[in-house]
Amino acid sequence: MGYYIRTPQASFAIRTENFSRFFDLVSMLMSDENVEENGNGGMFGSTGKTESWYSWVNTDAVRRAVLDGDIRRVFDEWGYNLETITEGQDGVWHFSLDIRDGDAKIGDEEKFFAAIAPVVEDGSFIDVVGEDDGRWRWMWEDGKFFSQDVIRTEIHFGEPNQIAFHDVTKKENV
Repeated sequence: MGYYIRTPQASFAIRTENFSRFFDLVSMLMSDENVEENGNGGMFGSTGKTESWYSWVNTDAVRRAVLDGDIRRVFDEWGYNLETITEGQDGVWHFSLDIRDGDAKIGDEEKFFAAIAPVVEDGSFIDVVGEDDGRWRWMWEDGKFFSQDVIRTEIHFGEPNQIAFHDVTKKENV
């Protein structure tokens, strides 16, 4: 089971001076205690949950990416492709951020995005579309992470315009 999403549009930025703190925040998120408490993935036995992880995330691989200081691998392990648009222009790195393979199951990425919120630039966002056409935006502002639902409006149709086919093989009566 799972709920598939796609991310048709995103704008994501981090200040150069905040990269070190980014890795500290991810390291904290990936601590044994936080993974056990916050991870929805895991292994279950007769006595309950015996092992924990964040859904669809390889804990050890994220920890290695943090130690290597590799931001792209951190995002990749969370299921997102991170591509640099501009490198440190005016002290800010701008990225394109897209869910891997165009669509994938949603996991615990909201916990990841909330954990790194203190270093994400204001106005960064990810637009999300669910498999049932549900739509929302994840966004960062003032060091916090938010989810914002799309408010749908009623669709109004204009006057119909007839489209006719003219059969040239028909003879008109004279």
